[in-house]
Amino acid sequence: MSKNKHFKRNYLFLFLTSLAIIGFSYYFREELSRLTSLGLLGIFIINILGSATVFLPAPGIATVVAGGFLYNPLFVAAVSGLGSAIGDMVAYLLGHSGKEIFLRKNSFWYNIFKQTFHRFGAIFIVFFSLIPNPIFDAVGIFAGIFSYSPVKFFTYVLIGRFIRNLLLAYVGAAF
Repeated sequence: MSKNKHFKRNYLFLFLTSLAIIGFSYYFREELSRLTSLGLLGIFIINILGSATVFLPAPGIATVVAGGFLYNPLFVAAVSGLGSAIGDMVAYLLGHSGKEIFLRKNSFWYNIFKQTFHRFGAIFIVFFSLIPNPIFDAVGIFAGIFSYSPVKFFTYVLIGRFIRNLLLAYVGAAF
């Protein structure tokens, strides 16, 4: 199979997968809210789906705060951080498979941004994963575009999400 066909097939697959996750999350939003009755497993699943919906808000933060009220905040932060990190890989994969659509390789700006991202990627990833915002999806896409190590990306997202969710779980525990 030619490189161009392989690229188009991967991009189409990720695009359709993203649409399916978004549609699933929207259509079954009431059912997703019932997943909290599954305890920590429900919090894990909600955070995967919430982070996998690229650029759309999701109920992950609310489940972390509520989970901190009900369970040990450390466990809540661990399962929700892991779920968020897994879900955030969708944005990374979208960027990685569509890098030729977003930027022209070997252009001056591509090389500058790639070098900067590889040099300061850990700081960008941890910092933006600490802040609850949709901008982080762009960081994941850029990490994929610039072929940042997926293991490093996942690890830094996990660190940032764990810290953020630990703070949120302790907010819930305070009530």
